[in-house]
Amino acid sequence: MKRIRWYADRLGAMSPGEAAHRARLAVRDRWFVPAWERDEPAAAFARLFHGGDARQALASPHARHWLRLPASGAGFEPALEEASAIAAGRWRIFGHDVGIDDPPRWSANPVTEAEWPDTPSRAIDYHGAGGAGGPKFAWEVGRLTPLPSLALASRLGGDPAHAARAARWLADFTARAPLGQGIHHATGIEMAVRVLTASATLALLEPGQVVAPDAVLGLIAQQARWCRDHLSLGSSANNHLLAELAAMVVTGSLWPGLDGHVRLRHEGLTRLENELLRQIHPDGTSAEQAFGYVPFIWELSLLALHAAECAGEPVRPEVWQRLTRSLEFMRTVRLPGGRWPQVGDEDDGRLLLAWDGPSRLDLVGNALAARVGEDSLDAGATGYATLLLDATGRAPRAAADGVHRFPNGGWTVWRDRGLLVTFDHGPLGLGSLAAHGHADALSVTVWNGADGIAVDPGTFAYQEDERARARCRSTPVHSTVHFGGRSQSVPLGPFLWGRRATVATSGEFEACTWASGERHERSVRVTDRVVTIEDRVRGADAHIVFALAPGASARFEGAIAHVASGSSLASFRSEGLEAWRIEPAEHAPRFAQRVPALRLTARLRADRAVTRIEIAER
Repeated sequence: MKRIRWYADRLGAMSPGEAAHRARLAVRDRWFVPAWERDEPAAAFARLFHGGDARQALASPHARHWLRLPASGAGFEPALEEASAIAAGRWRIFGHDVGIDDPPRWSANPVTEAEWPDTPSRAIDYHGAGGAGGPKFAWEVGRLTPLPSLALASRLGGDPAHAARAARWLADFTARAPLGQGIHHATGIEMAVRVLTASATLALLEPGQVVAPDAVLGLIAQQARWCRDHLSLGSSANNHLLAELAAMVVTGSLWPGLDGHVRLRHEGLTRLENELLRQIHPDGTSAEQAFGYVPFIWELSLLALHAAECAGEPVRPEVWQRLTRSLEFMRTVRLPGGRWPQVGDEDDGRLLLAWDGPSRLDLVGNALAARVGEDSLDAGATGYATLLLDATGRAPRAAADGVHRFPNGGWTVWRDRGLLVTFDHGPLGLGSLAAHGHADALSVTVWNGADGIAVDPGTFAYQEDERARARCRSTPVHSTVHFGGRSQSVPLGPFLWGRRATVATSGEFEACTWASGERHERSVRVTDRVVTIEDRVRGADAHIVFALAPGASARFEGAIAHVASGSSLASFRSEGLEAWRIEPAEHAPRFAQRVPALRLTARLRADRAVTRIEIAER
């Protein structure tokens, strides 16, 4: 019954046109499956590539020029370390140390060691935890992100065993996970990411090192075509669609032996350009309202747009301009060490140079900065720029102090001598699903250098833990106001919202009207390192919340709450609140990790409260 209700809610998020489109796809996939989709990968190569010589196809000059072999290993030491760890049977996934077989058990969750069934992909329900503990961990293995690192390590360190392992694993995955079989072909984004990582692996290997090149190229082509025919349109059009379009562009750019490659590239690029202009607002903010996905979107964009340019297809200047504005927005909210306030969802998505190490914001952002001729974000993370552009970029620059307003996305950001304050007065998220948005309207984050004062609690799980997923997205865990422990918008599933709150400007305040009718208005001012927050409410049982960073502590002095975090001390002084109290909470420093934290909260006495946060060094 629960699953039936989800399908009904999901259908309700679709327009009539989208529902009709999905119905046509269902008929196509049941009764009119094209021959190339039914083929085994090697047979698909024979059908889809002209010339019949896979090694000649691998020698494509576009693929050879897509990635640049670094002149030295400087800055790429983690690739050698990761390759050595993999040779010893060790790997890291979402920050967890796990064992990895040679070749891996592709359908297994490397943490629980449980396996997804080897059945047709369309028969697998991946929406819940299932017997394998959720699909994300198995999918991460199947994204093949270690393979480009192995190939790169071989080229830099001279050890042919790393290249041989990359080639052997790529061929083994292709043989064990043909199109339409198993967990790895259950959703388009997984196929799309794999097209990019597999293509990068081939670009970094010598053609003679590749094992079963016809099957490998055949599966790449099948997955890119499947993405073309099953694009995440309508309500699903978020970063998944960007990934699918990127796969089309890269496949059509790098492999000119593929029949119809020019059309595949051109269609993918045209759609990708339009989607980037839709999913990144003119002020540079992300329409998904999920800061953690921005480096992933940059990476998809850079790999695809650069591939198109290598194939002689120009990219519209306004697309690079929009990406430049995105870079400047993230520069504005960047924290020391390349961190950022954990607004909305994040799942550690990455493609190349995927080892744990430099901030993905800095690593990919520096490559984007080098491509568009802007200042870097950080002086050290130059590997991606070198690999993609053979460039190190300009010197780094921090965002200027002052008030930065982003009206399209609904953000105001203050920077003041190491102090960073963000105020979210934007919508829930992108499209009718708002899949990666949280019910956090009018929330604030306050950082003093690297010390979190009031933070976002992060994203611990997707399908792996339904209750934790619901909790991390809910209003009461965020630094805003809630009424009776409820959320502003109505959740209908892990990536689905029902009736939504709306946000609009009301004089000097931003006003959030809840789906259930309550109203919360908030104004924020930052002056001389003092954050003043005024709240006005209409509704019963209103509570103000400030989520504290892990390791922060609090003590009370009358009506004042003193919060110590790192080397910072913040004093919370209030008017119109009952006594402050501390509640146990949790924080997800990254996807799939959870640590204890605290929450500072108080009940409003009436319909107005003022909180002043005074920040000093301890």
